[in-house]
Amino acid sequence: MMGRKLLIIIILLSSFAASAPARVLPSGPPFNRFRVGVEWGYTQCIFGYRDYNFFSEEGYRVYDRSYGFHWASNAQLTLQVGYALSERHLVSLLGGYIGMGKDNRLIPVAARYTFFPRSLYEDGVFAYAQAGAAWHFYSMAGQTALLGAGGAGYRFRLSDDCSIDLLVGLKYLRDHPKLIDPDRGINVPEHNIRKNVAGYCALDISIAVSF
Repeated sequence: MMGRKLLIIIILLSSFAASAPARVLPSGPPFNRFRVGVEWGYTQCIFGYRDYNFFSEEGYRVYDRSYGFHWASNAQLTLQVGYALSERHLVSLLGGYIGMGKDNRLIPVAARYTFFPRSLYEDGVFAYAQAGAAWHFYSMAGQTALLGAGGAGYRFRLSDDCSIDLLVGLKYLRDHPKLIDPDRGINVPEHNIRKNVAGYCALDISIAVSF
């Protein structure tokens, strides 16, 4: 069902793009350099680690450190606003929704840099890197999560002002999840937490429509 809806959206956007005005090169007025887009994708978490150090309600210290394969499937949906520095260089601000790990839903805000060896106005490969922060949908002990990603893709031009991008990349999230007291089964109060770090590494496969 989700795939059918996505196909309908792409067809509608393609129809709109066919009647779009001719492109304006970045050498024109500054407002003509802005680009907008939406990206939807699949995230497969493959590795995770945790390093916890806290006091239980009974007063003893708890250490928990582990790492290894961590399999979890999630989705992501982001909106982007970009600015073309030139025909090969694009900087963007993105935000939306991502899932990372098990029962971990976040709202990211990140900056992305994209390099097009040929031109952002032509079919071809590109590479990207991004970094930012993410906030949980629900209350959790700890601090704001940090997010980084990088990868490559291929751009298909539908018209002078519209394109579809296919992207593959790796994403890393450094998080501070809630901790459960082993004696009472409740969240550990923040004043009892000495260290609360978890990391996740995932493979991203996504599709984006850009104007």
